[in-house]
Amino acid sequence: MSTVIHHIAIHELQKEADESGAKVFLSQHCLPVEERAQALSDKLHDTFVRKEDTLQGYLSPPEDALFPGYFQILADSGLTEEAFLSFTRETMNALQLTLQGVLGAKGGYLVYIDYTEEQTHQRVIGIFLVRDTEGMVFSKKEEAAAFALNAVTYLNTEKLAMACRILVDKFTAGEGRCVELIKHAKSQKAISEYFIQWIGLERPESSRDLTHSFLEMVNELPMPVDEETGESMKEQQFHEKVLHFANSSPQKVINIEEFEQEFYKNENPAQQYLQDHQVEMDKEFRFDKKTLNQFYNHKVNADKIYLYFNSGHLKEGDIVVEGNRVIITSEDLADQILDLGSR
Repeated sequence: MSTVIHHIAIHELQKEADESGAKVFLSQHCLPVEERAQALSDKLHDTFVRKEDTLQGYLSPPEDALFPGYFQILADSGLTEEAFLSFTRETMNALQLTLQGVLGAKGGYLVYIDYTEEQTHQRVIGIFLVRDTEGMVFSKKEEAAAFALNAVTYLNTEKLAMACRILVDKFTAGEGRCVELIKHAKSQKAISEYFIQWIGLERPESSRDLTHSFLEMVNELPMPVDEETGESMKEQQFHEKVLHFANSSPQKVINIEEFEQEFYKNENPAQQYLQDHQVEMDKEFRFDKKTLNQFYNHKVNADKIYLYFNSGHLKEGDIVVEGNRVIITSEDLADQILDLGSR
């Protein structure tokens, strides 16, 4: 179990892609918190946190958009079930208004979940737009001598049409970007913009851009001290440790204060860098794993030759480029290639 459910409600957005209007079907009650609801909550949460690149931003002021205003009322209420259900119904009506005149967007089921993330103990309001999909199942009757294929319709929880999470504690404390949205491909930009407009997302930054900013900072920081030798770390060693530090986070989150404690103990060079360079970065953000790994590990290929190496190989001179020649210095690699020639 990855979530602890407090409240869950499901409503339906009725809209076809070629329609300019939308209808909503609103549930009158929250769902009971039982085994099937728990399985749905865990699945939707896990699907969301596996997303590599997300948009992270702030809610606009309540006077600027309907959704943030309703969310402020929910937060002020102490997150009661009555207030939660009212929030879900009011924001569905606001979504219906937002979709007037929007072609291309399709409907589905809006699953609202008020839950606590078990690993981080964060209180979260999650909103997930899921749709039906067709599938196949095997069926067998007792008197039958073989299996038959039957069509079945089920919820596609692996592919979220739209989804966002609002970190409640971050919102109430005013501690920075409290909203995370799934970032869609450029081909879906027009469709996904209505979701951003509905939520009232301000100053969004992608996980990829935030990760780039963090890595640019890492490149400018002084080398930390290696506790084993008492000497400054080599750049290659530092980068390897930064990579390990980030990837060891189960939630793909980098905490700036924890980063400084890990590498600089009681010093704060990262926070000082962010302040000096006026870089807007929260003390904690979700990073993009692909961007992080490409910071250190590299893959190139040409002429059916594939190379996988890291920045250290270049800096240490293990791989050197001279004109159109690539020179690799590695005794073990040379021995393995020579062994192939002797077969």
